[in-house]
Amino acid sequence: MSHASSTTQPPCALIIGAGFTAGAHLEALRRLGIPVAGVVASDPSRTGAVARRYGVRAYPDTWTALHDPAVTVVHDCAPSDVHVELNLAALKAGKHVFSEKPLGVTAQESRRQLDYARASGLRHGVHFTYRGYPMVRELRHRVHSGELGDVRYLRGHYLQDWLLSPEDYNWRLEASADETRALGDIGSHLLDLARFVTGLEATSVLARLSRMHPTRYRPAGRGTPQVPFDVEAEDQATLLLEYGPDVVATFEVAQVYAGHRNDLALEVIGTRGSARWQQESPEQLWLARTGQPDGVLHKSGLLCTDALNHMHYPAGHPEGYADALANGIRAYYAALAGEASSHPSFEDGHAAALTVTAAARSHAERRWVAIRDFDPSVPTLPTPPTRQGAPS
Repeated sequence: MSHASSTTQPPCALIIGAGFTAGAHLEALRRLGIPVAGVVASDPSRTGAVARRYGVRAYPDTWTALHDPAVTVVHDCAPSDVHVELNLAALKAGKHVFSEKPLGVTAQESRRQLDYARASGLRHGVHFTYRGYPMVRELRHRVHSGELGDVRYLRGHYLQDWLLSPEDYNWRLEASADETRALGDIGSHLLDLARFVTGLEATSVLARLSRMHPTRYRPAGRGTPQVPFDVEAEDQATLLLEYGPDVVATFEVAQVYAGHRNDLALEVIGTRGSARWQQESPEQLWLARTGQPDGVLHKSGLLCTDALNHMHYPAGHPEGYADALANGIRAYYAALAGEASSHPSFEDGHAAALTVTAAARSHAERRWVAIRDFDPSVPTLPTPPTRQGAPS
């Protein structure tokens, strides 16, 4: 396939979706000086509201938007159950794609997108925000430099409470059991973070998925009682993972734990030390090493080069989610311009989807499941080096 026109034009983005994430993408693009052609969503009133807020075009429908010659890059911020449809349509229209996670609700969906994107020659990316934090880059550097010794264990969680009440409603709650809910939504972030920081591929999983509320309530019209519906997918998941024969991980994901707002954490435990990063304290990295006092490393000008490249402001000037998101989009557009820039791609989105799909199978069959059974073509990444001076 040839899409020369889309690769030689200056970049111009289309936003599909009109929710929180669409607004976050729009703000990041504006901050980075990347022009936006317009926005389109399933609800014309929401499309219009977002378009007016950001001063961009409100497209009447997706077909018109995808076939606008001005558009070169599509940001898919729509619900996850339509990612496969929208991303494939964008690629077929000759547009580069930067998709929200999860890339697909099953590994089969993510595989279809990956295969087509590879064949198209177009640039494909996935929004795994948390790779963009400077202290995540510092953690990755210290793991790969061998400072913690050989990695043996991983501990992690991603916990929220915004769906604690049965009256709390979001479209994601009506996912099918095959689709998964909390695990596919926020769990994919945790799985990608562990993979990115360590360079390890998960090989097998034992999972238990659960629901706090088997019945929830869908909003109705004003003055009308909410409508009950049966919940099929999980709002909590506990995972035991193997990363080859020598590394074991325990992960927990939930969106019904009171007091946890956006509590993402990853701890890497090695033969000579441990390190932990938490998203709600994003400028800190806890370190514990053999023969040394425990300590907390703060964002500063003394970090590794990779971390410094992801800092927008000097030490003492807080930065967080919006900055990390901008870092991810900046890396994608730099690669699109031909620069040597690394960003998460459909390969990474597919890797997360494989583990989520295997976890769902594990829960259904109450057994360990080998992840490569769902896609034997996925390569196994090498164990991180333990010598000093490895790339950050």
